[in-house]
Amino acid sequence: MQPVKTSKAVAGWLRLLPLVFAIWAIGPAQAQDIPEPVGSVTGPARVLDADILMVGQNRVILWGVDAPERPQRCLLNGRDWGCWEAAKRALQSLAERGDITCTLLGEPDPFNRYYAICLAGDDDIGEELVAAGLAMAYSEQTPLYEAAQLDAITRGVGLWQEGAEFTEPWEYRRTNTPGGYR
Repeated sequence: MQPVKTSKAVAGWLRLLPLVFAIWAIGPAQAQDIPEPVGSVTGPARVLDADILMVGQNRVILWGVDAPERPQRCLLNGRDWGCWEAAKRALQSLAERGDITCTLLGEPDPFNRYYAICLAGDDDIGEELVAAGLAMAYSEQTPLYEAAQLDAITRGVGLWQEGAEFTEPWEYRRTNTPGGYR
């Protein structure tokens, strides 16, 4: 008997099953906050910012998370701390695990970037960044990562470590970025 071969498209959708299960598991009240998927992209990822990836020809912003902005100033025990650099390095480490699969959500923004939930293997990249304390749960979009943030706060990691001072990235953008865009 010959082994069954799956097409790349089928294999891609099979990789999304953990995400579908996660959306189902969080319940209808939270799942309704996630826009309708409009497609997916899989491949090597290049890190553009602490919460933005390039997968193939698609720039994707991680859905439900918000990492410090490049010019944003964070302090650790009263001294400058490269919180953006730390978050970008963490995202780079996740992107280097191999092909990334991103589920594109809703319509692109004015810069033709899609919001997306992205997986490195079976690991949700947004959840990993929030759990490491290097991005915040962006509750304005979804409560999906609030538990991971609570865990990071409890463990005192990343932005939540003792002596760390920062402004929420969305607040920083509201006062320092024209249009508030990432």
